[in-house]
Amino acid sequence: MGQFGREGEDIIGQWSEEKLDLLAKYLKAYSDIMSNQKTSNNPTRKPWLRAYYYIDAFAGSVRPIAKEDEERYVEGSPLRALQTQPQFDGYWFIDVSPQRIERVERLREEFPGCVIEIHQGNCNEVLRNNITPRLTRASMQRAFVFLDPYGLQVDWETVRELANTRTCDIFVNFSVMGVTRLLPRNQNPEPKVMEQLNKVMGSTEWITQIYQTPTEYQLDLFGNQEPSPSREAIQAEWLASLYTEQLRSLFPHVSRPVLMRNSTNSALYALCLASHNRTAVSITNDIFNRHEQLRQLGS
Repeated sequence: MGQFGREGEDIIGQWSEEKLDLLAKYLKAYSDIMSNQKTSNNPTRKPWLRAYYYIDAFAGSVRPIAKEDEERYVEGSPLRALQTQPQFDGYWFIDVSPQRIERVERLREEFPGCVIEIHQGNCNEVLRNNITPRLTRASMQRAFVFLDPYGLQVDWETVRELANTRTCDIFVNFSVMGVTRLLPRNQNPEPKVMEQLNKVMGSTEWITQIYQTPTEYQLDLFGNQEPSPSREAIQAEWLASLYTEQLRSLFPHVSRPVLMRNSTNSALYALCLASHNRTAVSITNDIFNRHEQLRQLGS
């Protein structure tokens, strides 16, 4: 992101539209399952779900403009969620920008039948201080959290606290481009860069691997030797895999990542789901697989 239209709207590329389509497909599957859990009439099963919510940590891009056609508006993530059927019990929208919050506020008029809660502020502070304390296991509530930052704004500690609730699934768009841009080509990162990367990824142990000489080797997940990735040849796939492995230290089930690429085929973000439910990840992987098959047919 970073481009803006006539009235300050985001201008988004095709990859962002694909991301929103993937979000909408998963929201439909998630809401179907949760709605069935709430309305189960089986007398032998004790009800465990009272309500389920959609939480958007960067909700201000309500109707972005398509980069390929600046006369065309795209339905952003808040609209995709509000239009999902069955409806969520509530929608919690967060954004740091007053201008973006104004756009989100207008959604209350468009969707008067929906329970919309709006928070202005840094998403890390809002999620940790205002939202996760309300989503305890005892509350019999669940939440789907969409983390779609403009760069590296989501702290690892926030992801940890969401995982610790054991009530939240997260759909996270991780900026592989943002990480790559922080890594110098000819020297080890400065301490402040290491600190920032640790804040976002929860570890910097992996950094030593990409500044090794090409003759050095590392062990893969199966204990086999493979060449360590060098800074010159660092691949988005490797960074995406690294981040999902980090997520597995917090969530029992994590989908494979799907790379979001721009018009020149450069990888910008890696989208994945982290959940406490195996079925959720299976559904996500199926959605991602179909998306990549269609993308290959269209290329």
